[in-house]
Amino acid sequence: MLGFLDSRNRVSPVNGILSWWDGVELWLSGLGFVLQTIVVMPVVLALAYVIAVTLDTLLGRGIRVVRRVRHSDREPE
Repeated sequence: MLGFLDSRNRVSPVNGILSWWDGVELWLSGLGFVLQTIVVMPVVLALAYVIAVTLDTLLGRGIRVVRRVRHSDREPE
């Protein structure tokens, strides 16, 4: 029985991250709209930039592969 209680009371890293995130949400929701915007926009813009660069790179590589496959399909004349 004691083993069960010990394992239930331990805090996993995921629980620690979730508790931290709950605190951040609570702090952010307590700010005014303008301050929320000032805090959130740099994070959102940086995330959008990283996603855009990643998608651009993947799409560019995909197009290069398709062109290479099409070029290799042509028979030499």
